[in-house]
Amino acid sequence: MSDSTICDLCGLKIGAQVWKLKAAGSEVRFCCEGCKGIYQMLNDIDDDADAEASPNNRGEGEKS
Repeated sequence: MSDSTICDLCGLKIGAQVWKLKAAGSEVRFCCEGCKGIYQMLNDIDDDADAEASPNNRGEGEKS
C-alpha cells in the first residue's frame, strides 16, 4: 500500500477509476470492482460494513 496508484490486491496500476474500501482502520485501493470483491471475500468484509462510506467506496469510481 505504499503507492496509491497501485492496486492493493493484484499490483496493477490504477487507471481513471479507483475503488476504495475501508478495512482494519485503513483504506485499501483497487484497480477494478473485481479486485475489491475478491479482497472483501478473502477478508470476510461485508458490503453493509461499507454502507456509510462515500460513493467512491461503493465501486462507482473516482477520477484521478
